[in-house]
This record gives sequence, C-alpha cells and structure tokens, in this order.
Amino acid sequence: MAAKWYPVIDYVACVECGICSNFCPHGVYDKSKSPTPVVTNPLECVDHCHGCQKQCPAGAISYVGDDGNSGVSGCGCGCGDDGGSCCG
Repeated sequence: MAAKWYPVIDYVACVECGICSNFCPHGVYDKSKSPTPVVTNPLECVDHCHGCQKQCPAGAISYVGDDGNSGVSGCGCGCGDDGGSCCG
C-alpha cells in the first residue's frame, strides 16, 4: 500500500454520486459517509491506482503523489487490474 499516494476530492466539482466510495475495494473511503466521498484510510490506497478517478463522472479526484506515470503494474487484487494500471 502507499504512504505517498492517495485520492484527494475536489468538493466543488464533486456531484456526490457515491461511485468512488462504492467502487474502491481497498477501504480508502468511509462508506458510511457515502455518497459524500471521505478519505479515511489513505494508507490503504494502492500506489498508482487510478480506479476511483476513472470512475468519477465529474473529474473531481486527483492524487497526492501523482507524477503522471500510470504505467505501474496493478495491485493484483482483482479489482479491475488490466495488467498495466491498477483498477481500470
């Protein structure tokens, strides 16, 4: 898991659809707060996973530590890893 990679929500752009918090299989979001996405377990986020960002219809998710390189191998948990980037 990643200490320097986790999602950041732009609450101005967020439409509070709940897709990100319901999608994430790693427990990064507090599902009890859904549909408002609240990151409560940032250390559970997988380094270079863009899964929730790809699911967000509003484009309201960015990542601390994003260097623009999504070509890191996936997390291998079966959450949608296509072999090139985790979760998507």
